[in-house]
Amino acid sequence: MGRTCRNICQMHKAEPAPNKIRYQIGQKRCTFCGVFLSITDSRCICCKAVLRTTARSKKN
Repeated sequence: MGRTCRNICQMHKAEPAPNKIRYQIGQKRCTFCGVFLSITDSRCICCKAVLRTTARSKKN
């Protein structure tokens, strides 16, 4: 069974913030749905994918 975005995540979408501090203030990104969420779970409430808690690459 594949993942499906059911647009539940759009209701829990995080407030806009500068990209550099999104992860520092506790926002997590669902790579499948493509949105930042402000929740405490480690999985997306919409598609149950594991949320990203750190940036993919760190630029100095």
